[in-house]
Amino acid sequence: MKILVISQYWYPENGVPQRRWTWLSDLLRSKYALEVIAPPPHYRRNLKLLDWAKQIVGRGRGDLEFGPSGERIHRTFFIPGGNSLTQKALNQLTVAMGMMLKLTVLSFSHPSRKPDVIIGTVPALPTAVVTYFASKVLRAPYIIDLRDAWPDLLSQSDQWNNSVGSRSFREFLLSHGPLQGASWLTDRSVNWVLAHSSGVMVTSSHLEENLRSRFSKNGRELPLVTIRNVFPSRTDFVRQYVNEDLKGTLNVLYAGTIGRAQNLANAVEAAKIAATSGVDVHLRFVGAGAAKEALREMAEALGVHAEFYFRRPADALDEHYEWADTALVHLTDWEPLERAVPSKTYELMSSGLHISGVVAGEAAEIIEYCNAGEVVPPERPRELAALWVRLANNPSELRVGNLGREWVAKERTEIAPEKLYAFIRNVFGDK
Repeated sequence: MKILVISQYWYPENGVPQRRWTWLSDLLRSKYALEVIAPPPHYRRNLKLLDWAKQIVGRGRGDLEFGPSGERIHRTFFIPGGNSLTQKALNQLTVAMGMMLKLTVLSFSHPSRKPDVIIGTVPALPTAVVTYFASKVLRAPYIIDLRDAWPDLLSQSDQWNNSVGSRSFREFLLSHGPLQGASWLTDRSVNWVLAHSSGVMVTSSHLEENLRSRFSKNGRELPLVTIRNVFPSRTDFVRQYVNEDLKGTLNVLYAGTIGRAQNLANAVEAAKIAATSGVDVHLRFVGAGAAKEALREMAEALGVHAEFYFRRPADALDEHYEWADTALVHLTDWEPLERAVPSKTYELMSSGLHISGVVAGEAAEIIEYCNAGEVVPPERPRELAALWVRLANNPSELRVGNLGREWVAKERTEIAPEKLYAFIRNVFGDK
């Protein structure tokens, strides 16, 4: 069987979608031929105009690459993005147009090249439409790999900028009409693509259940499978001991995206509240995102002890993991996020670090089931502060057992591969 993957994020980039698909590519390449259409690496890179132009010109002279699993990668046109919603949208739309052009130009007509199945990875949301377009052009069935609860998160668009400070004038204008129209069109388009797919891969069982209830109607049951983001961690760190002598302090690490869906202002406020109970919470944020500067300003204004570090790959986080007494997994209280599990949850469970989970839904259930830490509801800073005060005063509660590490290892090495192969086999048969 020959598989074509369409994605806006790919190796050698190091984000969650890229690491997920480096892992899945390795699994798929053990059984199938794999080709990829993706833009050049530019995610979270501040490309200058001249560098971008050189990259585009260079790609025109030969754009076929090979990934770490031996997958053939066809690179596409793109315009660099940024942190603002409009910049991200422009980037995703231009990449989508480049993908359509690439699909038109590439000669998949020869029987040896034509894919048997197409997999589109979402987000970015325009990729769903490109995947549907590709299925028509190439006359091949398609699967959507749906990471997070899209398009349901579009219903929260009026709250997307709550954690990033004041909106730009451009975003203010676009939010009065254009954003609503674009959200409505995207919601309808993505749901149409999902409903007409040959199957959908998701990252949480709650999302799988939600989609099954919505799309399995009129006698047709939409094939669904949950493949969690349990891709291999790039750190070998394992917590060996717990500091029993905290002396009224608690080191709290957050490593990940500092963005809209996290709203980490809640954690800063909790640290301020904990100080009134005599506990000095030291916050350390490692990462990047649209809300980082607003969060830094808030911490300074409240006098909270907070350090900010640039985003680092997982294999460079060991010193931060060693420093931390507990690690923060944090989402805001948007209803669709109850069907999302931050991938950092699995890495922290593998590392044996105590998790302070500010999450609801499936993420909370996993942390509690695996005894990987403790959970408080999102947007409840007083409850989070109370948790941190209790941990600082009772450091023995920071110990976690091996259940979380064993659970993740089994999901990664046994359950996910078996489910992936069975899903493709059941939907498309053996070819």
